[in-house]
Amino acid sequence: MRIALISLVLLLTSTLSQASDIEGKVIVMDKSGQSPLNSNAHAIVYLEGFSTEPTGIAMMDQQGKRFIPRLLAVVSGQPIRFSNSDIYQHSVFSPHAVEPFDLSRFRQGESRTAVLREIGPHTIYCNIHQDMIADVFVVPNRYFSLTDDTGNFRITDVPKGDHRLRVWHILGGSAVRSLNVGTETLSITLKLRSRKMVVEKPKAPQLSPQDTPDDYDKDSDY
Repeated sequence: MRIALISLVLLLTSTLSQASDIEGKVIVMDKSGQSPLNSNAHAIVYLEGFSTEPTGIAMMDQQGKRFIPRLLAVVSGQPIRFSNSDIYQHSVFSPHAVEPFDLSRFRQGESRTAVLREIGPHTIYCNIHQDMIADVFVVPNRYFSLTDDTGNFRITDVPKGDHRLRVWHILGGSAVRSLNVGTETLSITLKLRSRKMVVEKPKAPQLSPQDTPDDYDKDSDY
């Protein structure tokens, strides 16, 4: 028993000694490429080339006619629970080319669940309130980080070796960087150029079969 315990400790120590962190900053430029945005939030930085099993349930809520968070990262195959904490009835659907889904309408206190596996962004809409938009970004593994308002990010316990790092922002900018992770924390800076305007209304999604155009005008705010 003691030998087995010692072996486990040595294995864990060896594994941790071969892992390090990747930290850095993402700078998001406007569509012209001339000026940085006021905020560098809502970018995701992640490793490509290998997969890990998902754990737990990811959560996205609806409050004040908004999806919260604006950008949700999930590991491929991870269940996503969409909740409605709003006083309004909402729906959740995505016209994604490979994995479209429609969770129909549900009221305050109710929730629906979806599972996505296709790597990349899945844009989410509400078919009642056209200004509601969010992105669920599916990553292949648990090695990812979302940027804060200043663009800072940190990916922890990255295995030692050569990796391919990708970053994507909700305004469409993206970049790829090949890097080698050693035993020390690796610091990098990534610059993106937006493909969309900073202030952009979601394009009107296609009506679901059960909807009519009047459904988009039920609230006086729109």
